[in-house]
Amino acid sequence: MDRIRKMLGCDLYDASKYTGRGVYVAVLDSGIAPHPDLRGRIVEFRDFTGERRIRMQQRVYDDNGHGTHVCGILAGNGAASRGKYRGIAPECLLLCGKVLDRKGGGNLISLIRGLEWVIEEKKKYPIKVLNISIEMESDDSVDEEEWKTFRKYMNFIWETGITIVAAAGNKGPNLMTLSPIGECASCICVGCHDGDYKGRKGGRICDEYSSRGPGRDLDDSISNPLKKPDIVAPGTDIVSCHYKYNVSPYIAKSGTSMSAPIVSGACALCLQKYPNLNSSDLRRMLFHSAKDLGESWSKQGAGMLQIGQLLARKVV
Repeated sequence: MDRIRKMLGCDLYDASKYTGRGVYVAVLDSGIAPHPDLRGRIVEFRDFTGERRIRMQQRVYDDNGHGTHVCGILAGNGAASRGKYRGIAPECLLLCGKVLDRKGGGNLISLIRGLEWVIEEKKKYPIKVLNISIEMESDDSVDEEEWKTFRKYMNFIWETGITIVAAAGNKGPNLMTLSPIGECASCICVGCHDGDYKGRKGGRICDEYSSRGPGRDLDDSISNPLKKPDIVAPGTDIVSCHYKYNVSPYIAKSGTSMSAPIVSGACALCLQKYPNLNSSDLRRMLFHSAKDLGESWSKQGAGMLQIGQLLARKVV
C-alpha cells in the first residue's frame, strides 16, 4: 500500500487532514475480521449467507479473507505495520455486509439483501460510499426479475447520495467481459491498471485479465450506460490485511477487487473535504482528475486515478 499511495499522489496532500475521518463507507463482501488495522471503526456487521447461526450475527468475522483484504486497502490504519500498509482512508468508518461464503461464492439474492440492508442503515448512518468488490455471473439460471430488483436498488442507492464503487471483474482481456455489477450505470466501475509495474510474475495484470468494456445496455432508462469502465487503479500485488492476522498480519492479492477499494478510499477522502458532493459530481471529479494513459476507454475508462489531483480540485 505504501507503493500505491506514492504512485497515486497521496503525498501531494496533507495526509493528516484528509484521512476519511467521519465518512461512513459500506462494504458488501465476504465479511471482515477484527484485524488490528480495522478495530474500533467497524460500526455495523451483518451476515447474509446464513453460514453462522443468528445468535452469532453481531460478531464480525470473515472465513474467506477477501473482504478483510478489501477493507484494509480502503480503511486500514497500518497499526500492525507502523503505518507502512495503511489504506487510502485510514480513519473512515465501516459497515460490512457478508454476502460471500467461505469459498468466496455468492448469489444475487444475498447481494440484493445486502443492498436492502445498506438502504436501511442509511436511516441511521450518513453512509456516503458503497464498495462492491465482487463478481456476479449473468447467466440463464438467474431470474430476470432478480436482476431488475438489483438494478432498481442500485439506482435508488446512487440517487440517495451514496457513491457506489464496483470492481470491473477479472474476465478480460477480451471486450465486453465486465461483471454485470460494474456494468450498471449507477456505479463507478473500476478496472485494474498498474502503469509500468510488472509484478512478481513479470506480467501486467491489466494486460492479462482485467475485464474490458464496453458494457451491455442494462437499463434503457439511463442514458449512455455502455461507456465502461469508468476509471482504473492499481491492483497487482496489493499488500493488505490478512484475515488470519494471528498467523500473518498482511498478505498480497491481485485483481480488480483490489482496485475498487482504492477508488472508494479516494471518494471517502474527497467527501471529507466536500461532504455535500452528490454521486454524479464525485464521479465527474474523478474523471477530470484522472491521468489519461493513452489506452482505449474500454480498457482504461477516464484514466488512472490521481488522488493528489482529485483533492486539489475545487468544487464550483
